[in-house]
Amino acid sequence: MATVLVKRGTLKRGDIVVAGASAGRVRALLNERGEKVGEAEPSTPVEILGLDGAPDPGEPFAVVDNEARARELTDYRIRLKRERSARPSGRRRLPGPT
Repeated sequence: MATVLVKRGTLKRGDIVVAGASAGRVRALLNERGEKVGEAEPSTPVEILGLDGAPDPGEPFAVVDNEARARELTDYRIRLKRERSARPSGRRRLPGPT
């Protein structure tokens, strides 16, 4: 489950969504009162049911054409996340007084 804010277009039940490293078909859309809605238009916050995991807060989400494209995007985002965590932070320690 993820809470999203639609910025552009219309999100409908059955759309294939990628959110961070999670993907899935929208099984249900719930409004702020927990009621099922058929679609979400711009500026509408909704909870999405149907993702294969919980995305990190603030992760962008997008509707894709097919499940193959969703898998490709999630694999890419997982690889990027892994590479970023493996990289050194770039901070160096300054030598202290001797």
